[in-house]
Amino acid sequence: MNEQIRKAIRQRARRAVSNDDLVHAVFESFRAQQIDLRQVSLDDMKSALVEAARAAREHNSLPA
Repeated sequence: MNEQIRKAIRQRARRAVSNDDLVHAVFESFRAQQIDLRQVSLDDMKSALVEAARAAREHNSLPA
């Protein structure tokens, strides 16, 4: 997974308020980069979801 996709995932995941939002952030990021989801390996998908969860956790842990 390249850095551009990782940044897009992190940006979208920061707005997530639920697990469904995290999954949507990952899928939308892949689609925005015009990546066929059928060609994404399970390891890359897992890495993307972990990255999204970390970004959301970091963003939500910051004081308002």
